[in-house]
Amino acid sequence: MNSQEGKTLLELPSEKVLAQADSLRDSVVTSLPLINTIEDVNLREKVVSAWALSLALNDYSRIEEMPGSGMPQAPVKGTQADHLQGVALIALTIKHSLEEVHQEPLPLSDDVLLASALCHDLGKTFEYNQAHRDRWEANSRVSGAPAVRHPAYGAHVAMLVGLPEAVVHVCAAHSPEGRFVQRSLAATIVHHADDSYWFTLEKSEQWSVKVPRL
Repeated sequence: MNSQEGKTLLELPSEKVLAQADSLRDSVVTSLPLINTIEDVNLREKVVSAWALSLALNDYSRIEEMPGSGMPQAPVKGTQADHLQGVALIALTIKHSLEEVHQEPLPLSDDVLLASALCHDLGKTFEYNQAHRDRWEANSRVSGAPAVRHPAYGAHVAMLVGLPEAVVHVCAAHSPEGRFVQRSLAATIVHHADDSYWFTLEKSEQWSVKVPRL
């Protein structure tokens, strides 16, 4: 590898990585029990596949191994699994509250919203991986720091496992990157659920380091 080119990131997963991902599927369901409420079996299995592959590609065994923060070195509350479950519950509450008040369904299924919320931070395994962070810090002139933020990497993983475009879009657009596209209904709900989760904890926990308003 040329030191001026940086690490190759987008190779297809090897058989070894795919086998490791397969071994992590049960841990994903244990970490994110809301997955079991996705009624569409194909969609549910792809959510599990996405998280298993993301973990395997970045040397993690469980989602809980990542601290519950919005970005590396930000204030922590619980684990990333807690964050994903929390955002999913908030997102569903937003949808169901509006449907109840207006007595009409939003044009979005619970399944797609759940899958989107549970996968929105799919790329944090890459952004939080310490080996990657050490490499970026050592020479950010080559690949930046981080080389790719978690929304872009999460969209990459989501596409690799065949998640629908609606979910890929939420992975890519739930964060500030979404300001440069027209967010879907699911992405809008997940974006606000994500912010609500962090800003509420910031006030409740009285964090001295504030969550970035991005």
